[in-house]
Amino acid sequence: MNREEFMALESPKKAEELNVFIEAGMSQKEAMAQIGVSLKDLMVAQVFFSKGEGRFVANAVGGFSNFHSDTTAEAAK
Repeated sequence: MNREEFMALESPKKAEELNVFIEAGMSQKEAMAQIGVSLKDLMVAQVFFSKGEGRFVANAVGGFSNFHSDTTAEAAK
């Protein structure tokens, strides 16, 4: 897969493609080099490398989100 094909994928698919290389024993940088993408490309696509998990993940939150909104009115104010 070349860079253009990769960039046309949805973010979760991009993470899956990169994780194939991670599972083959490559490092983060080696996986990115296989496809020819940079950190800037991945940031635009909202694909990040999770050091804790040791794999690429796609940002599951799209657009504006308010994680602190309480619609139940049960939170302490």
